Amino acid sequence: MRGITLLLLAEMLFASMDTIAKHLGQELPVAMVAWGRYAFHLGFMLMLFPGRRIVPLLRVRNVKLTLVRGVLLLLATMSFFTAIRHIPLADAVAISFVAPLFVVALSIPLLGERVGARRWAAVMIGLAGVLVIVRPGFGDVHWAYGLMLFMALIFAVFVIVTRMLTRTEETLSILFYAALMGTIGTSVLLPFFWQTPTLVQVGWMAAMGAIGGVSQLLMINAYKVATASTLAPFQYIQIIFAAFWGYVIFGDFPDYWVIAGGSIVIVSGLYVIHREATLAKQG
Repeated sequence: MRGITLLLLAEMLFASMDTIAKHLGQELPVAMVAWGRYAFHLGFMLMLFPGRRIVPLLRVRNVKLTLVRGVLLLLATMSFFTAIRHIPLADAVAISFVAPLFVVALSIPLLGERVGARRWAAVMIGLAGVLVIVRPGFGDVHWAYGLMLFMALIFAVFVIVTRMLTRTEETLSILFYAALMGTIGTSVLLPFFWQTPTLVQVGWMAAMGAIGGVSQLLMINAYKVATASTLAPFQYIQIIFAAFWGYVIFGDFPDYWVIAGGSIVIVSGLYVIHREATLAKQG
């Protein structure tokens, strides 16, 4: 119950951060929004580990893979923040849930895992669910939906790289380098997109940074006290929070196609999780 509670809080905070990002994205360039998310996250970590206390976080065994993970997260964040400027938050979150299915496909070349016919069938059904959400052929498909699919693919690689790193690296070091890489990457873009923010906008950026850091810590601690198979079904609660905030703040509510397609994606993801847990027990 403790693990489930921590994960539910993390998913609620993730949805809240996405809502703030969508709000800021209507007033500021995406590069600035992403910079605020990472810069304040990094700032809070430096405050928590001042002076020499930060040195242990800098020590990682696999520097190259750690940096690659940071770049992947930055690409996923930029893609997601760009997409939600143009499409409803719940639509974006529903499509993002195809990422675990991409993980299954990519685990073959990247991790050398074997994937059976059942999990491949679940991946295909999940992708069909995305088509239900997007509805190609029923009108003009906004390019942001394609960007969300790209984000899901990048995030799937990010998840696999994270799996690799957790075998050798400390959690806080991984979090620190993600914030550091995100700050450096967005700082390079900042001169080209700079727009002086108001104090209120700076406050929202600080809130994003704090929420981003806290939500990740909650999620990590959740997986420390409960198994992945136990927690996995509860990660999909994020779409409910996203739909709630999307309706309250922006007046968006997912239509029947999004609900139907999102349900297909979620059921496919849950089956993949169930199948992996079954195979792990047999192994």
